[in-house]
Amino acid sequence: MNVFSELEQALDPSAPIFTIEGARRLVNMPANAEKLSRMEELADKANEDLLTPGERSEYEGLIYAGKLMSILRLKAGVFLQNFKAA
Repeated sequence: MNVFSELEQALDPSAPIFTIEGARRLVNMPANAEKLSRMEELADKANEDLLTPGERSEYEGLIYAGKLMSILRLKAGVFLQNFKAA
């Protein structure tokens, strides 16, 4: 079972939900330095097996959110490429 199948369907470049402006904004959105720093801190603790249960949950949430943002940015980029080609 693909747990992201609904997300993939919603973000299908052949039937985009993006606007040009929204896709550009998403592609150009800078990374959140505070969240990146926190993720690195938690990654170091995870590598040393020192995470508390709360920190593990936070770390997993940051990883999930990062993956989701990566997918969204890639899909927005494909949308923009397809728009330029049209």
